[in-house]
Order: sequence, then structure tokens, then C-alpha cells
Amino acid sequence: MINNQTDVKLTHNLQNDIESEASLQELVDRHSGIFLDIVNNYIPNSSPTSHKQDIIDEIQYYIYNAGLKYDQNRGAKFSTFLGNEAKWLCLNQHYKNKKYLLAASPESEFALHNKAKEEDDSTENNPHVNEALLCKIFEIIEKHPDKRVRRIFKIRYVDPEFNKLTPWQQVGKQLKMSIQGCINIHNSAIKIIRKNLKANEPDSRYSY
Repeated sequence: MINNQTDVKLTHNLQNDIESEASLQELVDRHSGIFLDIVNNYIPNSSPTSHKQDIIDEIQYYIYNAGLKYDQNRGAKFSTFLGNEAKWLCLNQHYKNKKYLLAASPESEFALHNKAKEEDDSTENNPHVNEALLCKIFEIIEKHPDKRVRRIFKIRYVDPEFNKLTPWQQVGKQLKMSIQGCINIHNSAIKIIRKNLKANEPDSRYSY
């Protein structure tokens, strides 16, 4: 039974898509308290630079993401690793008051933000640069054979309020899919997008 499996086994399940939904839920049941304790300790309710409730709403995603990255060979227990990930997330939210057009969390490895560049470069300071890149990304998405990809990206990044992401729980609800199913499709598309952007923009200044 899932509830008798170790954290190492559960993370192995996530990484290899074996009973992944049940494994994720078990990890959430076991470790959400640790995650919430750290968020509450590191982010005050009145913090102007961190959207505390947004982080809490995404707790399943963050535990899932930690499960995918966890490596027992590094010597730390999963609970310790998750705690460190939560601390990093909180500190990153606090010290980097970013405004993203796409993905303001570790899920995206090509976060598009509007922060001013240190260099005096008219192209980099042009607010339309991110919009152009966003268009390129959705051009790639439109060609994806799985039509759920477009819906996931639209709900997650286009429909929500400015500078906020639609929580995965809500994305899954709208698509009538599990949270993990949505995240898996999303992450698979991210790899394709990154590959296409690198191929088409080898000297791109965009961060992804």
C-alpha cells in the first residue's frame, strides 16, 4: 500500500510515473505541515513582496516538484530537502519582487520578467520584448499535437490576474484532470518550447 511506502519510494514513483497521483497525495499528506510551517515562519502575513496565499495554494505543485528533484544519494531526507526548497522559495519571493509574464515559479526554466536591465540597452528595456517572446511561445504551443497544452498554458498564464498565476488546482478543475496530469503535460511542453527557442534564437538574450 502507498501509505506504507517510504519517502524515497514515493519520490521514485513520481520520477518514474508509477502510481504517481497516489504517491503525490501521500507525500502531501505527510509533509504539507513542514512546508506550511516554513512558509509561515519566513513570510509575514503583511509582506508586500511575497504572495503568501499564492504559495500556499500551490503547495501540491511545490511538493511534486521537490519529489521530482529529490536525490537520496545526496544524503538528505526528503523532509529536509523539501524544507530547504520551501526556504529557498520564500527567500526568493521576498528578495526578488519580480513581475513575470510567464511562470513566476521554479516550474519555468525560462521565466520572462519585466525587471529593468543594468545595461543601457534599448532592446532589453523595451517592454514589448517579452510580449514578442510570449507570442513566439504560443506559436510553438499552437503547433503542439496535444490540444490540452494550449488550454493549460492559457489558463495558467493568460487568464489570471496580472502578475499572478492560476493555481494548478484550478487548472486541473477546469480541464477535469488531476493536478499532476496537468503539470506533466505542461513540463513536457516546456521542454519542446525551450528546444525550439534555442534553435530559433541561438543568441537570444531572453532568460529561459
